[in-house]
This record gives sequence, C-alpha cells and structure tokens, in this order.
Amino acid sequence: MRFFKLIRRNLFRNRLRTVLTIALLATIFFFVTVMMGILHGLTAVTPAGANRLVVENAMSVTTRLPFSYEQKIRQLPGIVDICKEQWVGNYYRDKRNMFTNYAVDHDRFATVFDDYRVDPKQLADWSRDRLGALVGPELTQRFGWKIGQRITLTHNIYPYDLALTIRGVYDHPVNRASLYFHMDYYNETLKGRSMVGNMWIKVRNPSEMAALSQQIDAMFKNSEYPTETYTEKDYQASLVSWMGNVELLFKFISGCAIAMVIMLAAITMSMSARERVTEIAVLKTVGFGTPLVLAIMLAEFLLLALLGGMLGTIGAKAVAGVVDITKLTGGSVHAFAITWPLVGGGAVLAIAVGAIAGGFPAARAANLSIVNALRKVV
Repeated sequence: MRFFKLIRRNLFRNRLRTVLTIALLATIFFFVTVMMGILHGLTAVTPAGANRLVVENAMSVTTRLPFSYEQKIRQLPGIVDICKEQWVGNYYRDKRNMFTNYAVDHDRFATVFDDYRVDPKQLADWSRDRLGALVGPELTQRFGWKIGQRITLTHNIYPYDLALTIRGVYDHPVNRASLYFHMDYYNETLKGRSMVGNMWIKVRNPSEMAALSQQIDAMFKNSEYPTETYTEKDYQASLVSWMGNVELLFKFISGCAIAMVIMLAAITMSMSARERVTEIAVLKTVGFGTPLVLAIMLAEFLLLALLGGMLGTIGAKAVAGVVDITKLTGGSVHAFAITWPLVGGGAVLAIAVGAIAGGFPAARAANLSIVNALRKVV
C-alpha cells in the first residue's frame, strides 16, 4: 500500500487513454455479463428440481400424451406425486404482451412444485376457483394486476380465450413471470380430449431418477404415444436446444470478446510501459529492485483491468434490476439475474485479463538494465 499513490498517478498520467481503456473494458465486460445472465435465465433450475422428472412425447414436443398415462406411472414405486402441465401461449391485450401460461393440476401443483411459495389462503382460493389464476410477481408489476381482478388472455395457438380471476401470487427464485390455471378448465375448452403436453413427477429419492426414467419410457415404448423422460435440468437444456446450441454460441461469442479486449489492453499497456523505460531506469538507479518495479507496473495494469471489468459487470447488474427481460423475450427467458457470484467471476476474469495483457509488457520493461533503459528513445 506504500506505493499506491505512485501506482495511481502512473495510471492516470495520460487520462484520456486511461479513461478510454477503462470504457472499452467496461463495455466488453458489460456485454459478456449480460450474455451470461441471459444464459442463466434460460437454463437455471432450483435445488428443489433435483428430484423432479418431466415426461413428454418422444415423437415431438407438439404431440401430447393421454391423461391415462398418469395412473400407470403412479403404480411405479418411489413416486411422490404427478402434476400434468400444458403450455397454452395466450397473451394479454396485445401480442407483444407474451408470457408463459400453463394449465396444471391445481390439486397437485403445491406438492410437485414445492419450490413455489404461495400464501396458504391464496393457494386455497386458487384451488377452489375453477377459473382462478396463480401469477408471478413480475406479471403483477408489469400489468398492475391485483388479487381478485378479472383478466382475459386472448388465444394465440389454441382456439379459445381464457377468462380468469387472479387468486394468488407465487414467489419463486427463478420463474417469476408465469401464469397457472386449472387443467379442468383447459380440458373443458378442448371438449374433453384428455391430452396433455407433459407430466411432472416428484420423486422420493433422487438416486432412483435414472431407473424411473428408464422404467417409464420402457412402459410406453411400443405404444401409440411413446415417452421420453428427462430430469428438470435436462428438460431445460432441451428447451434451449430448440434455438440451437445457444450455450455454446454465447460462450464462443464471449470468448471472442474477451480475446479481443486482451489484445487491445495489451497494446495500451505496451505503449504505457514503453513510455516509461527511462523512468524505470531512474527508479532502479535509486534502489528499486527488478521485482519491486515489476510489481508496481503489474499492479497498475491489474488495477486498470479491474476498474474496467467491475464497472461493466456492476453496470450489467444494475441494468438487470430494471430491464423487463420477460417482456423483451416474449416470455422465453423467465429470469435475467446477474448474481453476486457472477460479479465475483467478472472480477477474477478482469484480474486475469490484466495479468495476461500486462504481464509481458511489465516484465520486459522491468528487466531492462539501467544502461539499456537510459538509451531508449521515448
């Protein structure tokens, strides 16, 4: 800390270049952090999902399964409960107001999805009302909905509108912008066809999930509607895969951005080191050893990278708190979360960028002999 004043003054000796470099680093880190936040929103699952399985049609995600499969699956040992779920895809007032809305077994929802926290009275009111809706907090903020309010969701895919009454607001660490209504109401609108998109299974012991998945799929292998059973994490990954390998794409783009900022930062730091070789020779002349000179220069470059990286990362976290990612993505991304571990990862990455970009210029300048350094023309 005794040399911090020297490091600070050296860092800002060319203020324009320093400010522009920090702005460049902040922009790249902001971009990378936002991409990682969106990827988290696409793939995040809660610890409670570690003992949930999802059963869907093996032929196509648009082909549904008979209700009768539920009773057959219930006969398998190790199953706590099953909740049928059907994505509907209606919208509120305007097609731009898209969000995920599902028909579910209201009497099974709380057991299978026990990571959704609902006030007991609101949950009871929702269960009793055939036209009741359970909504996420982001939807109430976005549309100004209140408990007891009547809403109509206009049809988009299925040929019917949903006339619902908001009976409860749930809390969930990831999915905060969905709507759930009664499976009975959904089935009535389809004239009792008794078909559903998928079935969620709560398993008693997570270690039995692989065996149960195989048993379920084997049970319906030769039927008209064969099944494919996933863990919740694999199911989320399969949803993302509809858009291609988004995770690989995001990581590739982020990697390219980081490589670019390393090269640009290296150019800036090399220029800074070259301008100061005479100064370094003077420091050595008055007793500064090579390790100390190297440490001072490297600390300067690390501080530069850390300032830019943290400015971009914390800026992304601030933006995540005000941007309605659900609205922007039409409900594809439930959560846009820049977590503090992600911010910490940004700090580590910024330090790595500073070390990689500034390590060679600092080492080269610090290892110059006094005679050769004084001969340099700056």
